[in-house]
Amino acid sequence: MLPVILIGIIALLCVQACVHDPKVSVEVFYETYCPDSRNFVLEQLNSTFAELPNIMQLQLVPYGKASRRELPNKWYSFDCQHGDKECYGNLLQTCVIKYYPEPSQHLPLIVCMFSARNPNRAYESCAKKQGFDLVALQKCVSGKEGNDLQLRFAEWTESVNSKGRLEFVPWIRMNGKDKMYDAFTSFKRTLCDEYRSMVNTLCPGDTPTTQPIEIPQACKVALS
Repeated sequence: MLPVILIGIIALLCVQACVHDPKVSVEVFYETYCPDSRNFVLEQLNSTFAELPNIMQLQLVPYGKASRRELPNKWYSFDCQHGDKECYGNLLQTCVIKYYPEPSQHLPLIVCMFSARNPNRAYESCAKKQGFDLVALQKCVSGKEGNDLQLRFAEWTESVNSKGRLEFVPWIRMNGKDKMYDAFTSFKRTLCDEYRSMVNTLCPGDTPTTQPIEIPQACKVALS
């Protein structure tokens, strides 16, 4: 009797796994004044997220090739690849991501900033366009909260490899695996390929389910 029950439980878990669509974990480590980061966000990430938001769990991490040092007052000082303006831009977007954590909220602002000749100068108008609370955001930017958030993103970025430093920006990971070169060249195709692999793992052809996961049409086209 027990084996029968166990088989039933396993079958139920398989059905549930296929009913609830999986999402690819996508981490993008970037810099706010990096031309390659700008081009990737504007030319690939934004359109792919708009088309396939339901198959990815997106996390943007504005830090890149920066370095840090602890100050006597327990604050941190950051040095960025493209200078102080980039450190400030990273901080602005760090606070936006904290207060508006859904990519559907903060990605439009990041796109708006990247679309401007001077991203930092465009920040306020971009935030107003999204209806963001500038008072709360400025408090984050100018206070310890923003500095602590930057430190968290610094540690996250440094954990990507044993060198503690990115070799290229933007650096892209999917489901914890480095997909940098494939994803930078063809983000949608790489995302769809990773999604298809997840679906095949969770719901192989012989899985007893009445609701198999459908590969989105946009992915079918990208993978064809």
